[in-house]
Amino acid sequence: MIRKTISMPDAMGDWITERVKSGQYNNESEYIRDLVRQDQAERAKMEFLSGHLAESQEDYKAGRTTRIQSQEDLKTFFNTIKSSE
Repeated sequence: MIRKTISMPDAMGDWITERVKSGQYNNESEYIRDLVRQDQAERAKMEFLSGHLAESQEDYKAGRTTRIQSQEDLKTFFNTIKSSE
């Protein structure tokens, strides 16, 4: 495991201390690691969505489209997206 030293405003340090005191995290390192994991997950979601957007644009240009005309069509659309994650 590597060791990092970071600098931040006092208010941010106080925020981290309060998060640890709340009991949700055992120590400050755990809190920071959780933030990094959340950032990684968010980045993965954005890459996933960007990839699907690019695919969708190509499908649209090629005339491969589906018209959503009902609430059921919309549910099917979102279920298709979820199942491809």
